[in-house]
Amino acid sequence: MAYSYNVEEVPPDDVPCVEHDIRRAKKFLQKHSPVSGDSLYDHLTEVLAKILAERPKNAVDIFEELSRRAKEERFKTKSHHFRDVYIPPTQSEDAKKIIKLFQNVQSIYEGEGEKRETEDEEEEGDTRKKMPNMLDLLFYFEQTNVGLPRSQMVLLNLSIRKLIAESPIENVKFWGKVLGSPKSYYVVEADLKPEELNNRLERTAEEEERKRQEEQMRTEEKAKVEREAGETVEREAAEETEEAAGATEKKDQEGLELVFPPLPTHSWVPPPEVPPERIGTGANAKVYFVCNEPGLDKWIELPPVTPQQIVIARQIVRYCTGNLETPIHTFPPFPGTEKNYLRAQIARISATTQVSPIGFFTFGAGDEEEELMEEMEEGGVLSENVHYDPLPIKDLTDPSMSNWCHHAPYLLKQGRIVWWNPSGRAEDELEEEEEMDEEEEEDAKARVEKEVGPPLLTPLSEDAIVDGVTPWRALQSSRTQPDQAVALIRSNVWPGAFAFACGKCVHASPLFNNDFPLSRRICDIYVADKYKFPLGIEETARQGTVAKGRFYRETNQPGK
Repeated sequence: MAYSYNVEEVPPDDVPCVEHDIRRAKKFLQKHSPVSGDSLYDHLTEVLAKILAERPKNAVDIFEELSRRAKEERFKTKSHHFRDVYIPPTQSEDAKKIIKLFQNVQSIYEGEGEKRETEDEEEEGDTRKKMPNMLDLLFYFEQTNVGLPRSQMVLLNLSIRKLIAESPIENVKFWGKVLGSPKSYYVVEADLKPEELNNRLERTAEEEERKRQEEQMRTEEKAKVEREAGETVEREAAEETEEAAGATEKKDQEGLELVFPPLPTHSWVPPPEVPPERIGTGANAKVYFVCNEPGLDKWIELPPVTPQQIVIARQIVRYCTGNLETPIHTFPPFPGTEKNYLRAQIARISATTQVSPIGFFTFGAGDEEEELMEEMEEGGVLSENVHYDPLPIKDLTDPSMSNWCHHAPYLLKQGRIVWWNPSGRAEDELEEEEEMDEEEEEDAKARVEKEVGPPLLTPLSEDAIVDGVTPWRALQSSRTQPDQAVALIRSNVWPGAFAFACGKCVHASPLFNNDFPLSRRICDIYVADKYKFPLGIEETARQGTVAKGRFYRETNQPGK
């Protein structure tokens, strides 16, 4: 038989060939089973690899066991949907927090039951300090097709009760929800307890005293440096005068010296910084807590607001992100982060949209009309009228809005509720200025003109109409059953702010807000025009009356 040197040549069947037999055997072992889908070649490879990796002493005896385990690990039925390793879903951590919330609230209820047994009389007399019932609020808002889903209201109700148990606050109320991207804010309004308020005021006073001392030390050091610099300048000036006397002859020989005009100076002086109102008064009378997900996130207290933040917040438009530490890059520059911006917008919205029917709130215990007028002008403390007679639904939905009023103090252009005198002079000194001449009196009034806002309980019918849009709109939940209907009013200035009244149940809440009013304004760009050049001979010659200018033009016309 003739042999060929071609490796690829297939010999006949009767001629033996080792490579060809090995190739055919390997192909046979690599055939996949129609039942399990595996091949004997892969199975033996896996078993042998495991034996070589583990190197057992009695490999021959346990070969069948290793083969069986390899098949079991590889075999999966169509109904096998379990994972080899348990991976908890993302909702499991949230579920654990919610379970813990329910358990904590249950312990709070048990503690309240013990307190009520010992303090029944005090709890019955003080109705304002009770925990808010969010489900009752949900019922009325559902009648008017606004509000939050029931599941969120349940978690919100429980998280607010937990917040009350952990924080020194009282008179807690759900303020509303501020929409943001990617996260929104749930806001709760509350009052600090007297003990906590006094502690914070003491800490604030200590910090102010420390800052005042540091400022005084810096002022003294600055004055010392300026005094030393002045002495140095005087010394150098004296030396230059002595040198100038001896250098006069040299200057005559050298020629004229080029003298540049003095640099321009500006006369603009920054206005005095308006101080913020103390905690518990004015725009900082309430404290606000926010979170992204009630029941899952912790409530975070917002810092007190400053007049500068309120003034700048009126000039910018920005969407919230849900992160309190997000920096604010705007023009004019905002003094703070998103938590300060959110707090400033809350102050603006609260001052505009907290309304109630006429007669629901009243001033103190003053019965005389003069005392009531004085309290209205001075911004007295309001309290719920126990003798309030609910108005009919027809009057509450009157488009004139004369039966609704503002019960929140007005926020001045200064950024405060209580006006601050920039000149720092008392009212007695201002009264003495009335005896001055007319010109001086007008200048003094222009400097210290006191800003006064509308008094409390001002009807909504007196609100200004901007761009032909009425500030409020009245709605009725049901036309077929007016005796059981709920009166709802909506703010057109701050879309998303609602207030309802049904009998003696009244609530005002900016449930959904986008943090900017309907009328968006673009602020003007500031250009510093206070730079003035010193007047020279040419500038002085150009100044004159209109008659002099006309005479100059007539006498300098061509042909004359």
